Amino acid sequence: MLENQTLKYQDTTFDLDTYFLDKISDFKKEVKHPIAIIMPGGGFNFHTDRESQPIALNFAQAGIHAVVLHYQLLKDGKSVFPLALQELATTLNWLSDQAEAKQIDLDKILLVGFSAGGSIVTNFNSLMTNEATRKDIFPEELKTMPCANIIGYSVTDMTLGWPKTLDAAAQMSPDHKFWKSQDTVTKSSKPTFIWQTVTDQTVPVTNSLVYATKLQEVGIPYELHLFSSGPHGTALATYQVQEPGDDHYLNHQVSKWWPLCLNWLDQIGVLPIV
Repeated sequence: MLENQTLKYQDTTFDLDTYFLDKISDFKKEVKHPIAIIMPGGGFNFHTDRESQPIALNFAQAGIHAVVLHYQLLKDGKSVFPLALQELATTLNWLSDQAEAKQIDLDKILLVGFSAGGSIVTNFNSLMTNEATRKDIFPEELKTMPCANIIGYSVTDMTLGWPKTLDAAAQMSPDHKFWKSQDTVTKSSKPTFIWQTVTDQTVPVTNSLVYATKLQEVGIPYELHLFSSGPHGTALATYQVQEPGDDHYLNHQVSKWWPLCLNWLDQIGVLPIV
């Protein structure tokens, strides 16, 4: 069931679209579900719907609660970072408070990011999983922590082709520590599923490669899938994200990322596939 929730961090409010699975009344035992926090792309100028509800409903079909986070964009004179990370941390604390009522398994929280939204995920996976750097960004208690990440055609390094200029990167954050998320990966970072197309003309595939390389160096488990062709922003790459009369985002090969991702979630113990 879709519900909207407004949260607040200091003087900033932000919205969540929540897709909590209803309890099954004839079950004799409580079922706690994993939950995915989804951060859609949109170049930090908007949140694309193609990477919002369709993704959330796919998670719901797999037995996973979903929340779409409408994080801070480039507006009102505010930069994206660190506020987007603070909003994500606030969301995690809110979910912790909702765990009993909504049957959330707090040991199985997933961060899911696409394109620009992936920059938030990868920065959280480095700066916010490390207590030493987290306290400078979010001095409050963080009640729960994600167990894994899923990123698609994500910006991991703002100097590798997106955005086009360093001045644009400075608009997203004047603090350079948010520009290259691979540089701040530590042993506290979480396992990550990475996928992208080699022909992505918006966010160069190098972003995925450098991030996977750093996870490899540090010893963080990951799975990387690079598909031979396809544009940026394919989302599910199925009819669910097809604009009528336009097959730009349809790609049978690329759409295989979803079952591959479910298999990975099974492997890491988040989702049993039966």
